[in-house]
Amino acid sequence: MALKGKSTFRRGLFRQPIQSAEKLSDRVKAHWNLQSDSLRESFRRMWQTPIASTLTILVVAIALALPASFNALIQNARQPIEALESTSQISLFLKPELSNEAGRKLALKLNKHPALAGATLITKEDGLKELAAYSGFGDALAALNSNPLPAVVIVHPVETDADAVTRLLAELKTLPEADRVQFDSEWLEKLRALLAIAGRCAAAFSVLLGFGVLFIVGNTIRLELQNRREEIAVAKMLGATHRFIRRPFVHAGLWYALLGAILAWLLANLLILGVRSPANQLAELYGSPFRLSYLGLADTAILLASAVLLGIIGAWVVVAHFLREIDPD
Repeated sequence: MALKGKSTFRRGLFRQPIQSAEKLSDRVKAHWNLQSDSLRESFRRMWQTPIASTLTILVVAIALALPASFNALIQNARQPIEALESTSQISLFLKPELSNEAGRKLALKLNKHPALAGATLITKEDGLKELAAYSGFGDALAALNSNPLPAVVIVHPVETDADAVTRLLAELKTLPEADRVQFDSEWLEKLRALLAIAGRCAAAFSVLLGFGVLFIVGNTIRLELQNRREEIAVAKMLGATHRFIRRPFVHAGLWYALLGAILAWLLANLLILGVRSPANQLAELYGSPFRLSYLGLADTAILLASAVLLGIIGAWVVVAHFLREIDPD
């Protein structure tokens, strides 16, 4: 009984800072002071072993930088596709025997169609000029006695999703003036599918490397727990609660993950910087205003928050397992 009362008294010593607070504001202040002191102490202990701590932070940073970079590049690749989708058009090739005047009448009729944002006629002569300008066969085309090209009506659908475009294509093919209908952004569907596959691969890659961060932080905390095993055993004999013992180690896991995430953010942006110039030059060659962008605020917040969460979880699980096994006697 005396031993039990003494143990209860000792446990009360570790709980005294919070239990003695009478007001809610005092409790909050005491809790904040306790957390901030633990954060500072865990940071100080971490940098008492600078080589081991730096190596852990570097490994965490590399594990986080890879998926962050891939996700950023995929997000950048979606931007020009979304811009092209807004300019998607359908080419309606008229029958060769129809005149330009018949094409104008059809364009005026299609301009009133509720599913179309507009319709523009490319006459036979304009089509031949474009072909001569872009194909490099200007001299050969000039030697032709007649123009073999048909008039073309370019129509812009209001909705560019697959179902709406399919219905519109079927309707345009039934027109008596139509010879052939071509959706000029069919290749975008293929590119979008490839990006979807890349996005899912990047997501799976992120999950795997996230578990890697979890294990890296957990293993680092496990080694620190082994080094302080006697200190923890003495603290438990004096009545220290699991929360009191666990707090500095969880904060250490937070520091490892947070510093690794900050370094990962820098590495990811450096990787984007390395490919930004050639990517922008390629966009200029195609006359596109697209410019490769760095990690945005939302992506940065997700990176930091997920890293901190993984670090806390990894440290918490390891400490909880260690405390269940340790024998204070």
